[in-house]
Amino acid sequence: MATTVSDSDGLPRDLALTWSGQALDVAHIEAELAKLRYMAVGEPTSGEGFALRTSLLNIVTYAEREEGGLLASRVIEDLASHYPSRALVMIANANTQESRIEAQLAAHCHISRAEEQSVCCEEVTLRVQGPAAAHLHSVVVPLLVPDLPVYTWWTEEIPDDFHLIRELMQTSDRLIVDMDKMRDELTSMLVLSHLAELEPHCTIGDLNWDRLDMWRDLLEQQRNITEMRHHLASVESVEIRYAGTLDANKPGRAILFLAWLARRLGWDAGSVSSEGPKRFTLRAAEGATVSAYVHSVDLSTVEVGSIVSVKISCRSEGKGALLSISRTGDPYHLTVRTEHNDEVTEEGYRLDQQDTAALLMMELDAGARDKEYNNILRAAGPLIQAARAR
Repeated sequence: MATTVSDSDGLPRDLALTWSGQALDVAHIEAELAKLRYMAVGEPTSGEGFALRTSLLNIVTYAEREEGGLLASRVIEDLASHYPSRALVMIANANTQESRIEAQLAAHCHISRAEEQSVCCEEVTLRVQGPAAAHLHSVVVPLLVPDLPVYTWWTEEIPDDFHLIRELMQTSDRLIVDMDKMRDELTSMLVLSHLAELEPHCTIGDLNWDRLDMWRDLLEQQRNITEMRHHLASVESVEIRYAGTLDANKPGRAILFLAWLARRLGWDAGSVSSEGPKRFTLRAAEGATVSAYVHSVDLSTVEVGSIVSVKISCRSEGKGALLSISRTGDPYHLTVRTEHNDEVTEEGYRLDQQDTAALLMMELDAGARDKEYNNILRAAGPLIQAARAR
């Protein structure tokens, strides 16, 4: 089946081609993918002039429900023009006795006027049932394009029995998760940190960490201002507020931001002490301490777990300073406010809403070797343990 999308002048822009079959025959799947690529440029399957650029990387997606697989497929299609890839969408159901594998192939092609070559993403959707669903390593490896980085996007909960996710990490350069989707995100973060230690060659990415990108950028901008950098060397306290209620409480993003802030400003998060799950004391330079208060506020205009404000109070040589980054009445605008030397400044910034495709693209842009989140996750460990205390 082929579907073509044209723009306003009638020229083809995008093309989706599919094929379905049963049984995992790698050679047959490769042959059918080749046919789809030839069809995308109107070439006979035995002809010459094959002119497609494909596969800069491998993306392996793990889901346990059809809706998860469909979401992954839509996201991968959105990425096709930026990251032509070999995508394996695994929909696994281990709750049947008989092993069965059904394959569906697709070529998502972006046809550009500016280039003679089209850009395609090859997608292989595999519905794996029965015992085979618990041993996906042997299913995945033969279908990967050799010598290209492998990104595994795990869309489910981090399981208590993590042999499968660990097995997939052993074939991957980077594991991507979304801690915001976990029922118990703090516990899942600790398990993920343990997995990172067990499989150090596989770096970790988290879409929840990527949602903090602009908050981190705005604070870095303030650190680049000489006078504010001087104040930030003498922080007394930090208050981080995030959206949540007693029934819906997700402090993960706030804890990650505090761990990142501690690393950037030279505090020892490993020596954290706490007074309950919301208040922490961290050790700073020269025996100084920093008190941190992380708590939820009821703000229904943003998703649960979103940071609402960060307020940093400083005191150096008897002089105080304040830096705050906060959402305004419009939840998608941020205000950066500084107070020091009897001067007050305010600047406004637009906070773009980022869908799953945009967040996943940030992970691919970071590269398979980027270990920033691994380091933050390790630094966040003592904070997570303190936050889970009751």
